Amino acid sequence: MMRDVTPFDDHNEELSWLKEPDPDEAAGAPVKTPPAKRAAATPSAAPNENSATTFGKGMAEIDLEMQPMGASSGAQASARQVTKKPLYKVWPSRSRFYCKGMLMTGGETEMGVTANCSIPNLCAWTCILAPCSVYFTWVFPHLLKQGIYAMPLATLAVFVLTTGFLLLTCCSDPGVIPRREVILATASADKLQSSLGYDVLAKSTVPLDGKGGAKHLPIDLTSRGYRWCRTCRIVRPPRASHCPDCDNCVLRYDHHCPFVNNCVGQRNYHFFFGFITSVMCLAIMVLPVLFWFLNSSSFEDTMKLLMNVSSGVLQPVFYILILAGSLAALAALLSFVLWSYHVFLIATKRTTKEYRKNLENIDEEPTLCAERGPRLYDPWAQVDPMDLIRTDEAPLQTPGTMCSSGCWGDD
Repeated sequence: MMRDVTPFDDHNEELSWLKEPDPDEAAGAPVKTPPAKRAAATPSAAPNENSATTFGKGMAEIDLEMQPMGASSGAQASARQVTKKPLYKVWPSRSRFYCKGMLMTGGETEMGVTANCSIPNLCAWTCILAPCSVYFTWVFPHLLKQGIYAMPLATLAVFVLTTGFLLLTCCSDPGVIPRREVILATASADKLQSSLGYDVLAKSTVPLDGKGGAKHLPIDLTSRGYRWCRTCRIVRPPRASHCPDCDNCVLRYDHHCPFVNNCVGQRNYHFFFGFITSVMCLAIMVLPVLFWFLNSSSFEDTMKLLMNVSSGVLQPVFYILILAGSLAALAALLSFVLWSYHVFLIATKRTTKEYRKNLENIDEEPTLCAERGPRLYDPWAQVDPMDLIRTDEAPLQTPGTMCSSGCWGDD
């Protein structure tokens, strides 16, 4: 009579090899355990007092990213392999470094095309390069042939100044104050105190991790306008502020300019003012001469000849030139308004933020002619990337851009 086979019977059959003695074992020979059973029964490494048996907060501090796949030795589990990197490669904010840490630009904006490339910044470069390309292609050699040298050479010099000031504003440190994790990882608290004249970490009253720092600030600092930054967990000077776009505290913070894709602060404000001054002068020197040349008889005769030869193929070029010229003229007018506004701010010793929020200049420090000051961090300092991770906060979320949905073919 056949009996019903139950899952328990199958389970007993699978474990029968544990119950029935092997003939070789009975004879004293080494036991030959099946490979699959041996792998399941034999631990990969003998446990020791340093090996971690739990995950989470009780787990040993092991850099899982630096461990090889399948590593299980007790020595590798007991001590994390520390691989230090330059600070500019692991900077904990939205700012980005280029040219091995020499250049620094701002963070992403809501009108970004890609990371660190925004539409306003592209418009600024277009409004400069488009009319100047036409000028230096046709007008510049025409004036030199007519024996006029001063005007085109002066225009060339102003063009070089404009692009240079724009690059310096886009790619220079605006006066970033490093956050608590960077200061502790680089051991630069004493250097910052000597540069700024006060203890940025407030070690005498604030815990080392910075928790609850706003409640433990020294009275002598708060009475002079010093404030606590809950994001960077540092004490910042009166005219400094935290930029939400770059996610950095900036000395003498003026504003975040999307047209230069960077913050404007203590260390690059003179570059910014030089840029808006030179771009206004460039517009005055290029646009009137360009319109005069486009309406001149020699240029019209040349264009009519080309249009007759190519059967009007170049006719859309004129509409493009008219549109570009109109946009450049509008940008020139706006640059004059912006320049006048900043002249007013410089005369009143105020920043854009102070004027908009009706804040007083506590230390009466000038906006333009004040000391620029040194860079407050070393971008080439070797740090442990794990020291820059704040365990009690979620990682920084990168804002979405126009191409974040994969317009370049990315999934």
